Amino acid sequence: MAHPVLNEDWSEYDNRKIIGYQDRSQFSCTESWEVNYLVNKLRKHFPYKTDTAIRMAIAACCNSTNPPHARVDFVECVVRRLNC
Repeated sequence: MAHPVLNEDWSEYDNRKIIGYQDRSQFSCTESWEVNYLVNKLRKHFPYKTDTAIRMAIAACCNSTNPPHARVDFVECVVRRLNC
């Protein structure tokens, strides 16, 4: 079952990707706005984690697989690391 963060409204993210002619199903680790967006999404679900801890989990997932990063799989990777 998908983490609740994946069931939230991602329309702001999707729209920005579409405007930039990018695939909205892919997460880009090199785009700071995407990383910031994900940090903000995850902060609600992991209020006890610092932004630094969330960013470290994102960076670890960025480094563990080659791009492109499927958004669903990528978010699940980050959530797994935050749950450790």
